[in-house]
Amino acid sequence: MRTEASVGLILKRYREDLDGGVAIIFAFCCVFLAALVGGAVDFARLYKAQATYREALDAAALAGARVKQLGGSDSEAIKAAEAYIAEIRQLNPADGTIRFEVAHSGTAMQGFANLSLRTSFLSTVKIEKIDFRIKNLAEFSEAPDIEMSLMLDITGSMAGQKIADLKDATKDLIDIVIRDDANTGKQRIGIAPFSSSVKLSGGAFQKAAGLAPGAYSGCVVERAGAEAFTDAAPASGAFVVPVERVRFRGDCDSMPEVFGLTSNRNELKRVVDTFRATGSTAGHIGTAWAWYLLSPHWSAVFPGAARAAPYEDLLLKKPNGMPKLRKIAVLMTDGEYNTEYSGLDSTTQARRLCANLKATGMEVFTVGFQVGDIASAVRTLTDCASAPGNFYNVSSGDDLRAAFRDIALKAATLRLTH
Repeated sequence: MRTEASVGLILKRYREDLDGGVAIIFAFCCVFLAALVGGAVDFARLYKAQATYREALDAAALAGARVKQLGGSDSEAIKAAEAYIAEIRQLNPADGTIRFEVAHSGTAMQGFANLSLRTSFLSTVKIEKIDFRIKNLAEFSEAPDIEMSLMLDITGSMAGQKIADLKDATKDLIDIVIRDDANTGKQRIGIAPFSSSVKLSGGAFQKAAGLAPGAYSGCVVERAGAEAFTDAAPASGAFVVPVERVRFRGDCDSMPEVFGLTSNRNELKRVVDTFRATGSTAGHIGTAWAWYLLSPHWSAVFPGAARAAPYEDLLLKKPNGMPKLRKIAVLMTDGEYNTEYSGLDSTTQARRLCANLKATGMEVFTVGFQVGDIASAVRTLTDCASAPGNFYNVSSGDDLRAAFRDIALKAATLRLTH
């Protein structure tokens, strides 16, 4: 008992001697642990801020690049980027500067963020803020080459404001897809206006219909036989049928001709200005010619600069990893397909053509203009589109213009680098 009491007394005295030192050590450890835990919180906030601003800087740079892509000035592009980022900064305060500049001869928008985040806990150890920097580049140089065909409904139901809306929307699309800057790659558009038939220029008409040189230009309908739903080149047993073999020429003389692939914006707009509403809706014939415009097998019909590139180019890549080529068909109508000549109804023929067209690797966008809830029309356009997001069902001229602009912007690809 005496020994135990002696040991207890010694320990008591030792503890009393160290009480002051332990308190100091304990206090220091508390500060260190608080800074450590608080630092983890501050760095988590930093990580979130960096992610937020990186995403916001990308979106802002893209917004500015879109303005340039649409023909805006440098100052307008910078203003658009700054307006976007200003909203983000209000919601996610950070000190420092963010600036944008147009780069690469007007084909890119670059963003620079030099920011700092005020600390909540690390300030206890004299770390008042943490700096971070972000930069990016949104560019549309070295984009894929684009071959785009436009199947445009000019039937009688498009008369009045609707045909005017179509002209405006199509011109917008042309201005976005075809750029002045040679560094953006080659962009070409062909137009296939349709109603109860399509009209071809003299040379194209003779070659597609298998007629002797010197035959007048004229309208054609679908082809029958084994190649009716393919893009095989016109040949014996696979020629298209001149309209007068199945019906009176009717409105053919006043129809605009199918126009081959070109990068000449003025010529494309000239064709658009000739549109007038007439005839019924043979949508399958328009679909076929939207395909033929993009088919390398129809080089004899659309020679020279209008000749489509080989399908193999769809599989190639540019040095920056982007596709070498995109072939895009845009199919627009305002109603149900209701006119055919070979026995199969127009809707069935259009769907079969679309299925085979997409199998080549082409992309298809479809636009229904005031088709409402007409089940057959909606289904045809939905089935023809390459993806659900590629179908637009619009009810007004403004909506049609927005749809065409959206398609054009998706075609004129932007890319981000950091």
